[in-house]
Amino acid sequence: MNEIPPMRIKNVFRYLRIFTLNKFTQIKVPYSAQIEVTLRCNAVCPFCSFPLLPNRIISKEMTTQQIKDIIDQIAKLGVTTLSFTGGEPTLRKDLPDLIYHAGVVHNFMNGVATNGYLMPSLLKKNGGLEGLDYLLLSLDYPTAELHDKMRGLRSFHKVIETIELANKRDKKVIISTVVMNDNIHLLDSICELAEKFNCSIELFPCEDIIRDYHGLTYQIKDIESLIPKVSVWANLMLKLREKYKNILTDPISIAVVGRGGFGGYPNYHQNLLRCYVAEAYLFVRHDGVIDYPCKIHPFMSFDALKHPISKIYNSKEVREIMVNHDNYDFCNKCRLGCAIASSMPTRWKTLASKYILGYLHGNLN
Repeated sequence: MNEIPPMRIKNVFRYLRIFTLNKFTQIKVPYSAQIEVTLRCNAVCPFCSFPLLPNRIISKEMTTQQIKDIIDQIAKLGVTTLSFTGGEPTLRKDLPDLIYHAGVVHNFMNGVATNGYLMPSLLKKNGGLEGLDYLLLSLDYPTAELHDKMRGLRSFHKVIETIELANKRDKKVIISTVVMNDNIHLLDSICELAEKFNCSIELFPCEDIIRDYHGLTYQIKDIESLIPKVSVWANLMLKLREKYKNILTDPISIAVVGRGGFGGYPNYHQNLLRCYVAEAYLFVRHDGVIDYPCKIHPFMSFDALKHPISKIYNSKEVREIMVNHDNYDFCNKCRLGCAIASSMPTRWKTLASKYILGYLHGNLN
C-alpha cells in the first residue's frame, strides 16, 4: 500500500475543520475558491460565449498585486483549495508567480484550468511551476484533427505534451471533456486515452450558459444543437464507469444531472443534493467582483478590491442567499458540473461518492 503524503493528511484535517465549522457552528468557510484571472482566450470554442464579450469587459483585469491580495484574503478566510481559471489563464505572464504565491506562500491545494496550448513552455521554463498540484486540461476528442477543429486552436499535441511533462513533475492531471452531440460516441476512446496517460477524467454535458455582465447578457446562438440528451449521457456514463476506474464523474453527479439538475422548488427535480455554491464556493471574477448566489446568475455583486472578502462572505445579505440554496427561479434545471462539484463536500454521502471513492481509486492522489 502506498504511503499517504503528509500534505494529503493535512488537507484531510483541513477539510474536517471546515466541515465541522459549517455543520455545527454559525461560522461559515468556503470549501474551495477560484479566481478568474482573465477573460482572454486563444481558442474559439463554439460552446463558449467569451469570444462574444466586448473588449471593454475583457480588458478589466486585476493586476498581479491585486490578485495576490485576493489570495491573501482567501487564505485568511480559511479556504484550503484554490484554482485559477479564465478565459485562458496561461495568457497571463504572471501566472507562475500567482501559482507560487498560492501554492507555496499559502500552501493551498492549487490548480489551473487550461486548454494546454501554452502549458508545456510554462512547465519547462518555470521550475515545473512550483506550488502547482494539479491541472484541469480540456480535451474533447481523441484525435488532433477533431479536437483542434472544435477548439479553433492546434492544442491536441500540446495537451499530450503537457500530460507527459506533468507526469514527470508529479503534477496530477484531470482531463475535462465537454460532452456534445458531436463527440458523445467517442467518449469510450477519450476515456481510454486518459487511462493510457494515467489521467483522471471528468465528463459533463455541454450547457447553455448565459453570461451576465453589468445587466447585459451574452449567449451562444443555436447551442441546443450541441447539447446531448441528458438521459443518453447518463446511461453512457454509468456504462463507462464500469469499464474505466479513472472517471471522476460519480453516480450521484450523474443522477443529479439525469433527474433534471437543481431547482424546481417546491417540487425539486431530485432530492440527492441541494446547491450550496453560495456557501461552499468562492468565485472571484477577472475584475475583482464576487457575484451571489453564483457566477452564472448574479443578482447581488460585491467589489472585493474595495471591500474585505471576509465581510462580503459573512454579510447579512450573503447569509440570506446561502440558506435559499437552489430555491430561486433561475436555478430551475441548472446542472452545471462546477455547481455540483462545489456542493458535494457539504454532505458526507456526496463527499464519499465523488472524493473519497475517487481518492481510493487513485484518481485524486
